[in-house]
Amino acid sequence: MNDPLILNDVLDEEDYSQLLLTLANPKQFEYQEWASRYIIGDNNVKFLGELAWKLIPKAREAFNSDNLLPTYTMFAHYEKLGDVAPSLYKHKDDNACTYTLDMCIYQVEPWDLWVEDKNYTLYPNQALAYYGNDQLHWREEFPNPDSNHVAMIFFHYAEPDHWWFVKGPQYLEVIRGNMTEEEFDQIHSTRS
Repeated sequence: MNDPLILNDVLDEEDYSQLLLTLANPKQFEYQEWASRYIIGDNNVKFLGELAWKLIPKAREAFNSDNLLPTYTMFAHYEKLGDVAPSLYKHKDDNACTYTLDMCIYQVEPWDLWVEDKNYTLYPNQALAYYGNDQLHWREEFPNPDSNHVAMIFFHYAEPDHWWFVKGPQYLEVIRGNMTEEEFDQIHSTRS
């Protein structure tokens, strides 16, 4: 694995402007209280998926992979709501996040991302390339929670032989231990 790498000028001016317009009203999206964030994915905002495909050359270069492909992309807008300040606990991803480009969209004040005990400060249109499934990552206390907000997009990629492509996104239920391999096969063989 390579060390995490900050990428500058991730999107061109036209795509970045379109992205800001597309995500101009983040409070209309699903709210996750545990992280104090509003989220939406590429299954609901097609433009996010289109950007993931456009970023393949940058992702392939950053991760030294000629074959990686987008799995899923998610936008998150963090801000304090009531007494709940944004948080992100120390974890490794369990979804199809072999390779992650964690991109800053906008912010009032930076909220550093920590990967394997090293902090990274991102500014708008910068992304951190790291291995979401293999490297511990988190954020420390949210700075100035009464006035701050931070927006990120998580572009996730994997190799073509990853379970996401071979068995489908629903296989996450097996990965998370919510069903057995046999149950998964039975459900999905009856749908064919």
